[in-house]
Amino acid sequence: MSIFQTIIKTGKRQFYKNLLKSSHVSCKCFNARKSSDVSRKFISFDEVVAQRRTEARQSIVVQVNSEASFNELYGYCSKYATIKGIYHYKNSSQEHFMLIEFDSEDNMKEVLRSCSAHHKDLDVMALKSPFLWFRAAIGRKETFSPPTATLLSLNSSSLVDEDVMLQDMVKCSTVSEQMQLLYDRTFLNDFGTRLRYIVARQLECVLQSLYANIAVRPFGSSVNGFGRMGCDLDLVLTNVVTEDMLDASRRLVYQDKKCEGGRSPWQRHMESVGELLELRVPGATRLQRILHARVPILKFSHEYTDLECDLCYNNMSGVYMSELLWQFGALDPRVRPLTFAVRRWAKTVGLTNPHPGRWITNFSLTLMVLFFLQQKSAEGCVLPPLKDLVKRAGKEDVRITDESLNCTFLRDLNKLPVECYSQKKASLESLLLQFFEFYSQFEFQDKAISINEGTAVRKPNGLPLYIVNPLEQALNVSRNVSFEECERLKLEVRNAAWQLEGFEGQKEDDWGLISLIEKKSTRGLKKLLRVGNSHRLISVKDLFDDTEEVMSENNLRSKLQRLTPKSDSQVDKSVKEMKNMLSNVKDRKENKMKLKNSQVASQVHRIQREKIV
Repeated sequence: MSIFQTIIKTGKRQFYKNLLKSSHVSCKCFNARKSSDVSRKFISFDEVVAQRRTEARQSIVVQVNSEASFNELYGYCSKYATIKGIYHYKNSSQEHFMLIEFDSEDNMKEVLRSCSAHHKDLDVMALKSPFLWFRAAIGRKETFSPPTATLLSLNSSSLVDEDVMLQDMVKCSTVSEQMQLLYDRTFLNDFGTRLRYIVARQLECVLQSLYANIAVRPFGSSVNGFGRMGCDLDLVLTNVVTEDMLDASRRLVYQDKKCEGGRSPWQRHMESVGELLELRVPGATRLQRILHARVPILKFSHEYTDLECDLCYNNMSGVYMSELLWQFGALDPRVRPLTFAVRRWAKTVGLTNPHPGRWITNFSLTLMVLFFLQQKSAEGCVLPPLKDLVKRAGKEDVRITDESLNCTFLRDLNKLPVECYSQKKASLESLLLQFFEFYSQFEFQDKAISINEGTAVRKPNGLPLYIVNPLEQALNVSRNVSFEECERLKLEVRNAAWQLEGFEGQKEDDWGLISLIEKKSTRGLKKLLRVGNSHRLISVKDLFDDTEEVMSENNLRSKLQRLTPKSDSQVDKSVKEMKNMLSNVKDRKENKMKLKNSQVASQVHRIQREKIV
């Protein structure tokens, strides 16, 4: 059976017809639609994707000498097309780039027609791509009139300064404000999204010469609304059914090349795509082929955008999962800030890890947050269970993947009754504390987390942590989590709840959310070395010599008096605190827990040591 026939048989026909219709949505209509519009409060995921793809089709990225090249570049491009906006950014090699969006795709094509291919003395095969460079003028420079616009942003891809963000959090009046600030400073912004869609567009331009109905679409954290600045880019290579292909009156049909051999045809296609990435895609470097997995993947780095990319074929379940998470995040403005706070806390305490292994993942944590928000209280719930979205789905919402996976759920959230969501009016601060309290009492040994039902269900096996995959309910998305890591999760949520409950309005340098997301080693050192109300920090080397195994009380007091201009009572108080801390460390060291796994034991002892301060 051909891929086209499979698409028709499995129900994708209606989806791609809807996608074609949504691709013609005007950007002006997209921007004009506000949350105050009761009849159309929510924008569909397909409309957002169509908007972003349109922006990418009418944009280019130009490498320049510096941000000072703006005036000359603007004047040069204005000769050929109308410019809508220009953004500046730098990559890790400190090379400067300008992202230029034109008024239309025709404008962008007009600029590309004016491009030079390459230096004639270089052995390079030219390629049409949205990534260009702006070379210096030869001879006398052309004079351009002053630009009628300014740069929309400078250093658009730069990551947040953590120290500045923490300082600003100290100035917040509530924990809710801290959580919102964390989200506002770290979420994937408009420019980051634009850049990711342009990379997808670049791959489309290269592959369209080989495939008549191909599309490259971002999915995962880049589009689901839960992505951070600097997150990886997941891409899926898919077939697109066009209106022309659905027209039965067209009797002339393209001949297809049938793949023969034992291996999967698309495994062989991905081999060819990998060759094209290495030979023909500007900026693509460090290619890795993972072709024998269930879903063949090509991993590569894009040096012009500093993005780590994963390209797979036809993984539409990943696209639909991104759509589902995006919809849950759109239903209530508290969902994403809460998720960001929880994921940042998990990273700080070491529950998550950038490398795959026995640790819980950000995806699992996101499902845990969504599940918590589905719990009903006297007021109601924040989010509905997925089964409610499935029940309200219509024919236009049917999505079936090539693997016969049913991904049907309500796509138009405007059809969802208002009493189904956002009934619980708790603040972000209250929700964060309730999240930790909820999971500190959750029966992980017997119950599984399921956002499909919105309530805990019985575990089908004895795995330590069971989180039902929303679209493939027979799968456990946390099956990789070890027993030791699950125990650490229980311990850390209890500790986090204790820390937030212990906050009673005292606003020190580590109050509120800061105590959860600042590294414990840094925070413990600050508490240990701060004397009285002073913010002056003392070096540990000034207090303890390498040759001194035990610091006497008199010796410690003399050193503190010498290093800190404080009263005797304040010094005595600090000495007492340090002596107690050292005594506790000694006691705990002598009474270590006997754990079979030495790595887990070291983690537990680390947590115990840090809890002292």
